[in-house]
Amino acid sequence: MRLSKSIPAGLLDAGSAALASFATGVYAANYFDRESGELGVYGLFFAIFLVAAIVPFKLAFLPGEVRLLSLPKEQQLGGFRLTMPVGVPVALAGSLVVLFALIPAADAELSLLVPIAITTVITGFLSPVQDHVRRVMHQAGRSWLAATTSVVQLTAALAFITLAIVVDMEEAWVPFGALVVANTLSIGVGLLLARRSSVPAPGKAYRLRSLGISGRWLTGFGLLPVGANFVAAAIVAVIAGNDILGSAEAARVAGRPLLVFVTGVSAVLNPRALVAGRDRMRAEGARLARIAYQVVVGSGVLFLVWMGFDWAGNPMAWLVEEAYTVEFLTAATIVYNILWGMLFAEESQLIGGGREVDIFKIYVAGSIVQIAIAFTAPITQSFAIPFSMLGFGMVRLLGYRWSLARLYAEPPRGSEPETKLTDPTLSAR
Repeated sequence: MRLSKSIPAGLLDAGSAALASFATGVYAANYFDRESGELGVYGLFFAIFLVAAIVPFKLAFLPGEVRLLSLPKEQQLGGFRLTMPVGVPVALAGSLVVLFALIPAADAELSLLVPIAITTVITGFLSPVQDHVRRVMHQAGRSWLAATTSVVQLTAALAFITLAIVVDMEEAWVPFGALVVANTLSIGVGLLLARRSSVPAPGKAYRLRSLGISGRWLTGFGLLPVGANFVAAAIVAVIAGNDILGSAEAARVAGRPLLVFVTGVSAVLNPRALVAGRDRMRAEGARLARIAYQVVVGSGVLFLVWMGFDWAGNPMAWLVEEAYTVEFLTAATIVYNILWGMLFAEESQLIGGGREVDIFKIYVAGSIVQIAIAFTAPITQSFAIPFSMLGFGMVRLLGYRWSLARLYAEPPRGSEPETKLTDPTLSAR
């Protein structure tokens, strides 16, 4: 598919998927009580949900997608019979990680914990499967099928939330319950669309042992930021209270539109950045990083002015009112999102150049800094979360400078590297 057709489809796909998650976050921010700690408990489960989703993505689905690239595009679209048998069990096992959120949330009422735990576990299983379906559609050149799948997801999530409000459903079942329904329906529609447009892929189902070799470093540096986010959130909840964490969660929801925009931009620049890193094209890599900086920082400043503060022209001020109860908290969250989002082109260059171990080391250091800053919660209160994320982001910024200098001091590789796909904003969702 030509870029002029695939890019709009990619933006529609990323936007619809992000809006489905955003809608559930808006519901939680408005219907969960912050002062009693309900919103903070939701924030804990959302943080651990990201951890659960990253395991099958990096360990099984992503390496499987890379292997599918050796097939003709029509067979790639029919390759789910090769990837699902290995990815689905890993997704099921990974979803059980969600139960670790019960430890810092142990003081919450069972009427809240039981439904939110059940629905988060199921979402943690379904979400990486649905993401895999959409990514294979993109790499097979059928981006509009992926966009259709995401539109189904968004429509189903909004319909479920609307119905829940109308029938006065118990709040604890709604946010992740909406994602359960949305992912189930969109997976079904996506697989049906793929089956109608594909040619069966030859060969036997992939095995985790072989996929795990290429996925171990991807899994390592994929887990670190989302794992650090959860640990930092748990620390804040334990030493400062779930109500403090709830304010930070509301600010995270209000600051999310910038990351949705970054996802769309990165979809266009990342393939070029991968090639720049692979072929050691320093000038091209610097040009792409400069574009990423300019676009993300420029748009981020606009989002900061528009949505960072409580004023009449800010739609988030009435969609997520709780995000503005602590002055400057949403603004600090958007600043963190700017810092994290502007580095996607640099990360893709490092991945293209085979520097996954460097990224892993940088993420280890960033995680240590983030967790250390979280312990300031008794003083910094709700700001402990964005401040800790800013700490991780600064380590990432400096670490990428170090690793890129090492990368471009090397000659180009003599052979075509293994192609890798990355979602640079996942850890910040």
